[in-house]
Amino acid sequence: MKVRLSTGISMYCESAGEGPPLVLIAGTSLGHEAWRLQLPAFTRHHRTITIDHRGSGQTDAPADPESYSVRLMADDVAALLDELKIERAHVGGMSLGSAIAQEMALNHADRVLSIQLHATWGRSDAWFRQVFANPMLHFLKTNERRLAFKFGQGLIMSPDYLDTRGPAVVADMVDRCLISNPHLASDAGFAGQLHADMTHDTLDRLGNIRVPTLITAGELDMNTPYRYGVAVHERIRGSALHMFRGPRSSHCAMWEMADEFNRVCLDFSRRL
Repeated sequence: MKVRLSTGISMYCESAGEGPPLVLIAGTSLGHEAWRLQLPAFTRHHRTITIDHRGSGQTDAPADPESYSVRLMADDVAALLDELKIERAHVGGMSLGSAIAQEMALNHADRVLSIQLHATWGRSDAWFRQVFANPMLHFLKTNERRLAFKFGQGLIMSPDYLDTRGPAVVADMVDRCLISNPHLASDAGFAGQLHADMTHDTLDRLGNIRVPTLITAGELDMNTPYRYGVAVHERIRGSALHMFRGPRSSHCAMWEMADEFNRVCLDFSRRL
């Protein structure tokens, strides 16, 4: 369904399952479909709400990149909770979604039961901009979305996946979310989310987070390397850190190592 928010946009979301609410926020240019491999496990324990965040999927995509910031995108999520009549929720985010979850815990702490930060980082430094954000913006400006896709796959998928284009379940997720998706992020939405990526900076404020926090990182993640997750973990008191290891431990471990990913997330929520 699509919900009009007090922040001025209409957001698309889906809800399934019963139990304590869990909001899932995907990464740059990805929407609610990104969590398809998590839903069978998560909906057995949570009312699981998947969203297209500002600029992705069927949610509004303002034209001005300056209208995208991680903090404003967190305000969108809080406004969605208002519309859904949810007082407090667990919040899980992957990549850009993890940055939004950080800002939820910092600016809307009274609405957050816990946060899960997957493939996360606390400050967009020169390396992050040069390796990821700036090339993606260049491809957009030169009308090379296909090159953006091919370059991006090298950052977010494992060498094993790139060699084999398998297993089939992972290839299906790549196709479903990034190729044949009828609601691919528009150029304006993609550029706006990249602006949010590049301007994200919570590192010096992370010590103010007081909600239970799980951080996961992939040994082979080339997009947000493990060192970023460690830096976030060191600043959030009492946070748990899990490292995905092995030939499939990519930025998209939620797809490539879905069984372990789901188990780690649910074990964390059960301990709360």
